[in-house]
Amino acid sequence: MAPMPLFATAPGRTALRFALILLPGVAFVALLFYGLAQTGGPPAPGDDAPGFEAPLLEGAGTLSLAGLEGKPVVLNFWASWCVPCKDEAPWFKKAHARYGDRIHFVGVDIHDARSDAIAFVDEYGLEYPSVRDLDGRIEGDYGLTGQPETFLIDAEGTIVEHVPGALSDEATLMGLLEDLAS
Repeated sequence: MAPMPLFATAPGRTALRFALILLPGVAFVALLFYGLAQTGGPPAPGDDAPGFEAPLLEGAGTLSLAGLEGKPVVLNFWASWCVPCKDEAPWFKKAHARYGDRIHFVGVDIHDARSDAIAFVDEYGLEYPSVRDLDGRIEGDYGLTGQPETFLIDAEGTIVEHVPGALSDEATLMGLLEDLAS
């Protein structure tokens, strides 16, 4: 029998090499799925709204979600460069004018320069407070997948609705708010 060449591999060795290459990838995917399962995803209707305190976009001071309890809250995540956010802004302005005495409105500006965010608020005439999520903690706690996203929170701090992505139209927003206000 002739000796095996130095770099030739037996069938068992090929399988072993393949397993050694594949095993770390499989382990990584398994850990990834395990980690995602442990986080539970974004808060859903029926869950307590994650609390936060963040600096106001305009002026000094901070705003905390806990300070708004006793009245429902509309929490809208936005950015000045986000086209759907620009589409929604006039609807939120009208909604605040109609429901602002019964519902707190709060904007959460993410991934944005402060000057651009202030220009956005001024351009659309938004009169409710917005905060800046400087470290991404609020975004992470709410499990955002993009912007805009809107959470409706009842007076006791429970999420009653989550709209991932843009609202379809002004009438949809007003209908959600009528239910929240009642």
